[in-house]
Amino acid sequence: MAMLVAKDSSLLNASLKTARFLENKGDIDAAISIYKDIVQKNPYHHIAAQNLNSIFITHKRYEEGIDFIEMRLSVQPNNYKLYSELGEYYYLNGQEDIAFSIWNDANIKFKSNRSYYRQMLTTYSKYGLDDSIDEILNSGRKRFGKAFLSYESGVYYQTKGAYDKSMDQFILNLVHEPRQAGMIERRILLMSDKEEAIPIIDKKLTSFSKIFPMKLLNITSEYHFKKQNYSEAYKYKLQWVLLDKEGHKELIKFGNQLREENQFKFSMDAYEFILKHSAEPKIKGKALLEMAKTFEKQIVPLNQEHLIPYFYDDNIFFKNPFQIHSLISEEHLKTSLELYDSILVSLDDSPILSEAYFKLGKIHYSILQDFDRAYFLLNQSLSKNDDNSFRKEILISITDVLIAQGQMESALELLQKELNNDISPQLKMRKILIHFLKDNADYTLDLIDSTILTIEINSNLLNDLMELKSIIERYHSDTSIDQTAFKHFLKAENYLRMEKVGDAINELIFINSNFKDSKVLPLANMRLSLLYFKLNDFQMALETCLLLQDTYLYQKALIFSAEIYEKKLFEKDKALQLYMKILNEYPFSVYSEPVRYHIRSIQEERG
Repeated sequence: MAMLVAKDSSLLNASLKTARFLENKGDIDAAISIYKDIVQKNPYHHIAAQNLNSIFITHKRYEEGIDFIEMRLSVQPNNYKLYSELGEYYYLNGQEDIAFSIWNDANIKFKSNRSYYRQMLTTYSKYGLDDSIDEILNSGRKRFGKAFLSYESGVYYQTKGAYDKSMDQFILNLVHEPRQAGMIERRILLMSDKEEAIPIIDKKLTSFSKIFPMKLLNITSEYHFKKQNYSEAYKYKLQWVLLDKEGHKELIKFGNQLREENQFKFSMDAYEFILKHSAEPKIKGKALLEMAKTFEKQIVPLNQEHLIPYFYDDNIFFKNPFQIHSLISEEHLKTSLELYDSILVSLDDSPILSEAYFKLGKIHYSILQDFDRAYFLLNQSLSKNDDNSFRKEILISITDVLIAQGQMESALELLQKELNNDISPQLKMRKILIHFLKDNADYTLDLIDSTILTIEINSNLLNDLMELKSIIERYHSDTSIDQTAFKHFLKAENYLRMEKVGDAINELIFINSNFKDSKVLPLANMRLSLLYFKLNDFQMALETCLLLQDTYLYQKALIFSAEIYEKKLFEKDKALQLYMKILNEYPFSVYSEPVRYHIRSIQEERG
C-alpha cells in the first residue's frame, strides 16, 4: 500500500513539473489540461488549483475559470474560498451583478466564519471596493468585536493613501486589541514617512488620547519619541504615568531612552518625577541610579583631540582626572544633586545604595572638586558595599580623593591595609603613584620592579609602569641639580592632582628660573605650555614652546604651536608654515605622516 502511495505521489509531482514546463514555454492549453486532470483526480489538490486560477486570470480566460470553480463547488459546497473566487471571475468578466449576488449569498452562508470575512476583505481590497469593505467590516464587527479586521483594513487604507481612514482603523485596534500595539506603532511610524500623513496622525492621536487616555497616551508618546519630538513625547508620557500604577517603571525605561538620545534634560526630569512621587524604595533606588548614569554620560573630556600626544596623558601616573566638564547646566546640576542627596538618606535598604553613593561621590570629585563631600560619599558607598570586586573600585576612588586633599599618608595607610589581603595590580599602581609624587625615587623604582613581575605581558598597566620607570631613570640622576629640579617637577604634578593649576605653574616657572641646566627642564616646559593652553593663555603657551628650541621636544613644540595658531588663533597660514617646517626639516620624523595628512585636510577644506 505504501509503495502505491509513493508511486502516485511521484507521478503527481512529475505531472506538476510537466505542467509548469509547458506553462513557462507558453503552451497554456496543454498546461491547463494537465492541471485539470490533477484536480479531477484529487479535488483538494491546492497547488494545481491555484496554478489553474493563476492561468485563467493572467490570460483573462474568465469563462473557463467560472466553469472550473463551479465544478469544484459541486465537490466542495462548503469551501468559502471558492465562493470568493467564483464572484471574482464574474466581476473580472464584467458581470458585476452576478458577482455581488454570489458574494452576498456567501455572506449569509458563512456569516459565522471569521476566515470568510478575512478572505472577502482581501478580495474587496484587491479591487478597491470600499463600500463592500465597509459592509463586510460592519457585519463582521457585530459578530466578532469592534476591532475585527481593524489592522488589515488599516493597512489597506494606508496603502491607498487614505490616511484618515487608516488611522481610524489603527486606533480601533489600539483601543480594543492592545496586545498588537507594537505592530500598530510600526505601521503608524511607516505612515509618518509621508509628509501629508503627519498632520493627520498628529490630529488623530491627540484627539483620541483625550477620549482613551489609558490606551493611547503611551503610544502617542512613543510616536513623538520616534519622530524626535522629545518635548511632546515627554509630555504625553507623563500624562500616561499619572493614570497608570505601573507607569513609574515605564518612565524609568523612557528616561533611559532619552539619555541614549542625549536628551539629558528630559531624562533627568523623568527620574526627578519618580523620586518626588514614587512611594516604592526599589523604584526610587532604580531612578536614583539611572540619574547618576545620566550625570556620568554628560561628563565629557575637556581637552580636544590633539594631532599627536604631547605628554603622557594616557599614562595612569600623569592622567589628569579633572580634564572633564558637564554638559548639564550648573543650575540643573545643583538642583538635581540636592534632590539626589536628599533621596539617598531615605533608601537605607536599597540594594543599589552603594553604587548610588559611589556615582555621586565621583561627580563631587571630578566635576565639582568638592573633595570633602566626595570623601564622605565614597566612604558611605564602601560601608554599604557587599561586592568584593566593586570594593576595589571604591577604594581606588577614595585614594584619589585623599591624594587630592594632600593626605598622602592616609592614602598609603588605606592602600597598605587592603594590600595585606588583596595584591591587586590596580591598588599597587596607586601605591606607586603616591610614592612617586612623594619624591621617593629609589623606593618607587623598587616597587615598579616588583610589580612588573605580577602583571600580564599584554596589560596597559605594564606599559605605564615601564614608561614611569624610564622617566625616573632619565630625569632623576645623581646630580643635586637634577634631583632638586625633578623634585619641583613632582610637586607640580602633585598640585595638578589637587586641581591647583596655579601652584603647578609656579613650580614649573621656578624650574625655568633656577635649574636651566637640569635634564627635566624640557619636560617641565612642555607641561607648562600645556597648562597655559588649558587656561586659554595661548600667547604664553606659544612663548613657552619657543623655550623648547634645540631640545628633543622641539618637534612636538612646533606641532603644538601650529595647532594653537590653527585652532585657537585661527591663523591658518602661520599654522601651515609650522606644519611644513616639520616636513622640510624633519623628513624622517615619526610625526611626519600625521602632519602631512593634516596639511592635506586643511588644504582640501580651503578648497
